[in-house]
Amino acid sequence: MITFSETVNIKADPARVWRALTTPSEVVCWDTGVIEPLDAPDDYPAPGQHVRWRYRFGPIPLTLHDHPSEVETCSRLRSSIQLGPFDFDEIYTLTRWESSGTRLEAELSLSSPTPILGPLLERLVGQPLARSTVRTSLGAIRSHCEESPGPPGEEP
Repeated sequence: MITFSETVNIKADPARVWRALTTPSEVVCWDTGVIEPLDAPDDYPAPGQHVRWRYRFGPIPLTLHDHPSEVETCSRLRSSIQLGPFDFDEIYTLTRWESSGTRLEAELSLSSPTPILGPLLERLVGQPLARSTVRTSLGAIRSHCEESPGPPGEEP
């Protein structure tokens, strides 16, 4: 298993960033691979759910399987993700940054249950692609939240 983290500071309050992380119609605006939710319930995310997302990796269409396990509104979101030959433990942590901003940390652990080739896939394919995707996604969520702040004081 390979673990890494990336952090971004966003000039938006935690409620705005949380809404971007957890509202399916907003996730498709910033998440670099997500095309659309296939079956996200109205109360997404909630522990124990299984939500499928249509995902595209370059020209390859995939289904991303999302299993939220910890949900602390405006603070922490943890999910188990299955995508292609990889399993991810994904944790988003939101903390107050300066007076009206948010520090968003994404911690990702990845593994591949693929027999024999799993460790090689993790090191040579999974880690570089996952790290690049996380960096790009964090930049995209920052832009999304800063460019479309939403109504003042709106809570999720």
